[in-house]
Amino acid sequence: MNWFRRRTRPSAAPAEAATADRVPSKGFYLQLDRQGQILEVSPELRRFLPGDVPTGIPLRDYLAQPAAELHSSPDAWPAQLSLVLRDRQGQLLYFQGGLLPQNESWLLCLLDTTAVVLRLQLEERRRQMFDYSVHQALRMREAEPERMQGLTVEWLEGLRLRLQIPWLGLLLPGDRSWSLYAHASLPDAPPFPWHSTNLHQLLLNTDKSVPQTWYCSVSHETAWLVPYREHDGVRVWLVVAGVDSQRQAPFFSEADWVGMLMLFAAPLSSGVRYLRVQQSLRRNSVLQRVMDIGWWEYDPDTQRVSMAPNLAETMGLELSAEGDIILEESLMIFDPVDREQALDRLRELIARGEGASESICLQVRDGRHWYRLSGEVVGRRAPKVVGYTMDISDLRRQEAQTAAARARLEGLLDNAPAVIFIQSYIDGALAFEFCSASLYQLLGWTLSDWQHNSFSSFLHPEDRQLYYERTRTLLQTGYTSSRYRVRDCHGAYHWLLDEAKLLRDDRGMPTEVVGLLMDVTEATEASESVRKSEERYRILVEDSPAIICRYLPDLTLTFANKPMAAALGADDKRPELINLGQFLSSEDRAGVLRRLGRMTPGTPVSNREVLLHLPGGRRAWWAWTERGLFDENGKLIEVQAVGRDDTEIHDAREQLYQGAKMATLGEMATGLAHEMNQPLTVMRMALANLVKRLAIDELGIDYLKEKLQRLESQVTRASRIVDHVRIFGRRSESRGVLFDPCKAVAESVALTSEGMEQKGIAVELELLPVPEVNGHHDRLEQVLINLLLNAQYAVSQRAAREPEHGPRVKASCWEANDRVCIVVEDNGDGISPSQLTRIFEPFVTTKPVGEGTGLGLSVSYGIITQMGGELSAENHGQGARFMVTLPVGKPSSTPDALQLET
Repeated sequence: MNWFRRRTRPSAAPAEAATADRVPSKGFYLQLDRQGQILEVSPELRRFLPGDVPTGIPLRDYLAQPAAELHSSPDAWPAQLSLVLRDRQGQLLYFQGGLLPQNESWLLCLLDTTAVVLRLQLEERRRQMFDYSVHQALRMREAEPERMQGLTVEWLEGLRLRLQIPWLGLLLPGDRSWSLYAHASLPDAPPFPWHSTNLHQLLLNTDKSVPQTWYCSVSHETAWLVPYREHDGVRVWLVVAGVDSQRQAPFFSEADWVGMLMLFAAPLSSGVRYLRVQQSLRRNSVLQRVMDIGWWEYDPDTQRVSMAPNLAETMGLELSAEGDIILEESLMIFDPVDREQALDRLRELIARGEGASESICLQVRDGRHWYRLSGEVVGRRAPKVVGYTMDISDLRRQEAQTAAARARLEGLLDNAPAVIFIQSYIDGALAFEFCSASLYQLLGWTLSDWQHNSFSSFLHPEDRQLYYERTRTLLQTGYTSSRYRVRDCHGAYHWLLDEAKLLRDDRGMPTEVVGLLMDVTEATEASESVRKSEERYRILVEDSPAIICRYLPDLTLTFANKPMAAALGADDKRPELINLGQFLSSEDRAGVLRRLGRMTPGTPVSNREVLLHLPGGRRAWWAWTERGLFDENGKLIEVQAVGRDDTEIHDAREQLYQGAKMATLGEMATGLAHEMNQPLTVMRMALANLVKRLAIDELGIDYLKEKLQRLESQVTRASRIVDHVRIFGRRSESRGVLFDPCKAVAESVALTSEGMEQKGIAVELELLPVPEVNGHHDRLEQVLINLLLNAQYAVSQRAAREPEHGPRVKASCWEANDRVCIVVEDNGDGISPSQLTRIFEPFVTTKPVGEGTGLGLSVSYGIITQMGGELSAENHGQGARFMVTLPVGKPSSTPDALQLET
């Protein structure tokens, strides 16, 4: 790169001057005049610089950082320059430049060194951070343990200032969880939720040695967690919060964070452990003196025993300069009865490598004392026995006294039917001191179980507060009687009646509680079961939206829930003053009484739909389920009933049927109009003939009589058509009756045949005598008319496509197997297999859009089903066939209420 060398302006020939004035076509460069002002900027460089670079200004004024060597003309500038510019985003750009002379200007060629400069800057910051941490770590190694926390805060504060982080903290392991040892933060920075349960759960469940990110779902804060790990797990966590550490310190990798923390955390962890060990030793020394205990250690290889100085002094033993004594000499203070046993126990302990605890009587300076000797084997290659001793002489004396008292009391109370207990009073607390042997027989527990565990742990969680209230009442009044549940050894709970009395000394101070516990589980559970059952039954019945009642065989109410009382308008009346028969018609009431009379213990349930006439002229349809209650002789004594109000469903169904009937009449309008025109035409012609005869005075009596008879017959025919349409169009009766289905078939064909004949459709009618059926004559007629009109449409469509086809519709009726069968068939196109399975669903139709609603067959299906029959469809060789089957009606059942649909 020769253009970095300093060149003087040459006195070149014209050809050479032209060569020197050439400007590079690519790259970063600036063209300057003789005074160092900008003349031109290369296009590549211009794309990085903000806006249009102004020309005619000195280069030194355009730099982002001043350069002292640029204050003179370019003749005096060095050949190689370091320049700093600012890009469009305001970031600094670093360049190395080489100055080349030209005839009337200077060419400054630039090399982008931004990445190199930034990398060097980051490396420098990284080095400074490590130097600072090394310096602080050296101070930490030389510091006293008491000064470690202050040095930690100082280190964190230095990191915070150098990295511009709002919050830094150091977490150390505590007794149960991690605790904040030291932290540094901005004065106005919000406190970091280091005590968050979510954070501590993460720290306890992870044992990784790599940093990780923690996110708080409540405060939406994040933190960068850097661990310091030793052989036994993570010992220190560095928490970086309030900023994205990767973006704030891009020169620090995860390994750098871990390495920087390790420099400082290693001496800190060692010092903290040392401090805790020293504190533990001081506490142990105090506890040994206060509790009269001491440690000891036995070495099987040397046959010597080491022990705490205070223990040796208490036992009257003289230790060597090394603080130990020969095993045989230490055994001399043992009671002769226990000496051989203790030596054998020690040998077994070493052989098995387990722990052991023994109560031994020792001959010490002030007499015989009982000590608790406990020890265990430590080490594998060179095992030793390490343990402690505790003076339990007072405890042994108390145990002896208690055992004597217990033996006397148990001898008196072992056969008592209740558990006799004594609770001692110590500083306001009650503790079980004695329980009779019946405790084990009743609950499977022993007195030791109740003494070594909190009594509240045996109580049912819901009864613990009750027991605490029992204790407070006992201490206030001196007597209490309460009932609570106690768990037995198998996990089952027993209700115990607690009768207790507080005893006081001559000064009125409480001394102990004497009482008894009686098992009252069966009585309590039976009472509670009855209460809950009654409460559940009352809530279920009273708040249920269903209609629930009880009544006598004569329909007199004995109970009615709120919905039923409100429906009957009897909210303020007593149920026994109401008889259900007053809301039924005479026929329905007689039918209900007959049905109740037929009830037996073998068939006690009946389902019916009843029509009630309620106050205010209202009618209600109730779906009713009755169950009879009988005495020991099988006599009906009462009826329980549950029902629901189906009035809205019934009315909606009636409206649907009526709407479908009106739609059917609309489809028959053309045929009916033609049917009416025929008698009117005949009447018009007869009257015209009479007028002509009258005009020529040839009106004879016989001729007049004949014409009048013909007019009367046509008027009767028109009247019959009008009456039929009027009866068909009105609403159906609420109750079904017995009627002749063949008559319904004939009248349906009569109403539709005129329209079919006009379209050239042959109508066939085949009727055989059949029994009556139960239901509505007009509704069956509605179904048949709908089927006939569908058949008319089907054969008309085929005739329109096939002129030679002879359209035909046939209706027939006969009886088979106690059922009446009615068939409507045609020779149309039939029903496609895809529609045949769904033909009775609502809104399914074979007609084009706008010519059918798809409700006719669905409504027809509902009508036939309500009458207890079936409506089916199939294809035969010439078209479609629809079959209606109805059960034969029974006159004896007509007065009863309708049976519910299943």
